[in-house]
Amino acid sequence: MIHLDERWVTISWEADIQAVLVEWKGFAASKELRSALDAAIDLAHRKKATRCLGDCRRAGPTSQDDQRWANESWYPRMAAHGVRRIAYVLPRSAVARMSLTRVLARFDGHELVQAQFDDIDEARAWLISAA
Repeated sequence: MIHLDERWVTISWEADIQAVLVEWKGFAASKELRSALDAAIDLAHRKKATRCLGDCRRAGPTSQDDQRWANESWYPRMAAHGVRRIAYVLPRSAVARMSLTRVLARFDGHELVQAQFDDIDEARAWLISAA
């Protein structure tokens, strides 16, 4: 079920793994990135999701302000809506990979467990391993 489909992202519900899927298609400006991540929260809330899969293989880099926003605003709100596990498939672009790993390095829990993968099937398996 597709919740949001824009040129930079698709947010959908993956029934087979009971997770919100955030599939990045390319670079997203700050407003676009934040709007997409807020849509992921909305879908998590609607579906009472405990899992999220971030397919970041085609994602672009993010600004330091957006990285800080993710840690200070987005993660706590995802946790408040019941999400407990987030799996990331890392970007192919070296610059985008550095941006994401910088966010994840500052990750302070918020009752969430996160893991990074290069393979989407491994990410999916990790998400469902703790049913």
